[in-house]
Amino acid sequence: MPNLKGQPNMEFGQLPESMLDAVDFSLRADPPVNALSLGGKRVAAPRLYLGATRWTQADWVGNLYPPKARPADFLRYYSEQFNCIELNATHYKLYDAEALGKWSGQVAEGRGFLFCPKLYQGISHRGGLKGKESMTRDFAEGLKGLAGEVNSKGSGFLGPVFIQLSESFGPSRQVELLEYLSGLPAGLRWMVEMRHPDWFSKASVTEHVFSALHSMGVGAVITDVAGRRDVCHMQLPVSRTMVRFVGNRLHPTDYSRLDAWARRLADWFDAGLEEAIFILHMGDDGVVPEFARHAARVLSAATGLELPVPVLYESGPSQGSLF
Repeated sequence: MPNLKGQPNMEFGQLPESMLDAVDFSLRADPPVNALSLGGKRVAAPRLYLGATRWTQADWVGNLYPPKARPADFLRYYSEQFNCIELNATHYKLYDAEALGKWSGQVAEGRGFLFCPKLYQGISHRGGLKGKESMTRDFAEGLKGLAGEVNSKGSGFLGPVFIQLSESFGPSRQVELLEYLSGLPAGLRWMVEMRHPDWFSKASVTEHVFSALHSMGVGAVITDVAGRRDVCHMQLPVSRTMVRFVGNRLHPTDYSRLDAWARRLADWFDAGLEEAIFILHMGDDGVVPEFARHAARVLSAATGLELPVPVLYESGPSQGSLF
């Protein structure tokens, strides 16, 4: 891992632009667990989602959102342009079903939109996972607002829930992790993002933990970021995936990396992948609309699955339909 001492405000795994050309962004070969999770042939109705990490971006007004759009309407406009979102708000606060139901009630209907909530940090990052059963149930209870049980539309918008472990949570706590996962509330789709390098530095450890996830039906988040190529692990313990694509403000490598992902997702869908959620972290939310338009086209063309292509208002009305 590169030495980033003295680099200010670097997020997890990010590198300064001057180092990007030296990074090997190649995607790893598929590990053995993938053959256990995929059926070997394309399923009848695979699903592909593309989204960002927030809808509250004010500088999208007049670009991704209509001119003079009000903040109260941002979520509705966002859901007309994308079909999913990484919901980070749930990581910082425990929401009840009524509060989350208000958000799902603002989503444009008929687009199959998904919220992908991140587990509350009081569970995942504060102390151990033992004794967090009650708090986890409270968290899951709140998600009923996204599942359509409390909003007036009566339709569900709840995607997979992902558990982001801290960088300090390593294989020495594997038993703690697996015991926690085995007791998760039923009826939800769970995924885990592991960040400690020791999960990936020894093949036997990697194979054991992902095999255990496969046995429990828990998915794995894949994070593609420049400075931590190990977390771009390509493991599919279940027949769905969530990819957190960490770009670098439209650096040329962002485009070549996306091309590689389009080819890999096409291969996975042909082999039986049921669902892929592709989340854009671009280092600058201002460039997300431009890159999302490109990504929607590239991913759709490669996989044969139609994604909404965001319409940029500055490009004029001739852009046509979202679909």
